[in-house]
Amino acid sequence: MTTPVDVDYQARAADPGRSVFVTANAGSGKTTTLVNRVARLLLGGATPGAILCVTYTKAAAAEMQARLFETLGKWAVMDDADLSRSLAELDGRDPSGLSPADLSSARRMFARALETPGGLKIQTIHAFCEKLLRRFPLEAGVSPRFTVLENEAALALSREAREDLARHAFGNPDGQVGQAYSHFAVELHWDGFQSLLAMIESDRARLLTYIDGVEAGQLPGPHALTGADPDSSPAQIEANFLDGLDPAEWRRMAMGMSTGSANDQKLATAMQAAAPPLWTFDGIGCVFLTAAGEPRAKMGTKSAPSMAVDYLTTLQLKYLSARGSLRAAKIADDTVKLLTLARAHAAFYENAKAARGALDFADLVARTVDLLTRRSTAAWVLYK
Repeated sequence: MTTPVDVDYQARAADPGRSVFVTANAGSGKTTTLVNRVARLLLGGATPGAILCVTYTKAAAAEMQARLFETLGKWAVMDDADLSRSLAELDGRDPSGLSPADLSSARRMFARALETPGGLKIQTIHAFCEKLLRRFPLEAGVSPRFTVLENEAALALSREAREDLARHAFGNPDGQVGQAYSHFAVELHWDGFQSLLAMIESDRARLLTYIDGVEAGQLPGPHALTGADPDSSPAQIEANFLDGLDPAEWRRMAMGMSTGSANDQKLATAMQAAAPPLWTFDGIGCVFLTAAGEPRAKMGTKSAPSMAVDYLTTLQLKYLSARGSLRAAKIADDTVKLLTLARAHAAFYENAKAARGALDFADLVARTVDLLTRRSTAAWVLYK
């Protein structure tokens, strides 16, 4: 069904009889639409204390309340003609059809809003959650005297947990946390390692949700996601490939390649440089890969012995297969280590909060969701 182009979409969104979702650019009138929606609720007879407006920031809540009071305040002092036009613009009624009782009711809205116990409920999501938890602390499983950690305080506590994590790792280097910590401390430069720890702090909730999902069998683990064999570590994959090589045959084929063209001789030089006892999986990569890390299109020219070219061609396929398995294993192994650090860091952070009887902003939302949807007392709380 097509919608006429002259339909006032903003007025439709402000209609409290509709359930709507609005998305629009900054400055396009979203706050005005919300204010108009509340005003129409009040005109429709809704009790001011029964209306809840939730925003994300304190600034947005203050701005919305200021605009609403400005609108209601203007209604209180407007003459009949101006007020009739204002109300008609708001909900599309005929100005001439408004009775003196309608105008009088609109003028009283400002006083009703001011006299509402506790004021109009225009608040941030976190303030709403805090108020609910303080009303039902036992049902929510929180301390009745809990304090709320503002962003700076939560960040400071999280940094303390980072220091606790480092002390724990150094105190038990052979443990899972110690091994994970030392792995990233070696693999990453200082800034990279600090960025990793910062990510663990900022994405704490999502990481813990994933960990819980994996342990509950509801989400695939890192090895399942990457297709890696959980019984094969990156070191084992490298060792298995190198163990399958015959050093004597490698040197013999390198000698054969040295009798070919200039390109074959370069490949022979690379083979000799990577030969045992110093060879490593990454070290022999230059034989099978270009400088850009891509597989070589050909492992020799017609000038090289066919036996040596066939040997390297077959070995290149095995190397590329092992490299794919190694990449998957490293990603899975790194992810497991990261999750190990995330769990340990979260434990230190939660212990620090518990010692202070504090909740952070994420806790406020999570505990409220739990209170209203999962707790055995959820129905009673919703009723109250």
